[in-house]
Amino acid sequence: MRKLLVLFGALALCATPAAAQSGGPSAPVEPAAKVERAAPAHTPALIPSTDEVKSQVRASEETRQSHRSAMGQRDWLYLVAAIAVGIIIAAVVLG
Repeated sequence: MRKLLVLFGALALCATPAAAQSGGPSAPVEPAAKVERAAPAHTPALIPSTDEVKSQVRASEETRQSHRSAMGQRDWLYLVAAIAVGIIIAAVVLG
């Protein structure tokens, strides 16, 4: 039982850097001109209209979908590499 706990602890310890890397903003920042063009200047309202909320949700979903496909494979490979290193370390420690 103790060996199993050490193994899981080593796996969790090695997988932590991979999880931390995937949490941060890793997409390149868009140029300011493109951002200004995408968000027209308007006066902020205390209660936004339904159309404004829908347009903001649509824009955020489009940016999320465009960034998700490029990063999914790389994050998965980091996770697999971290697990493999954890298994190797656990085998050396326990062996």
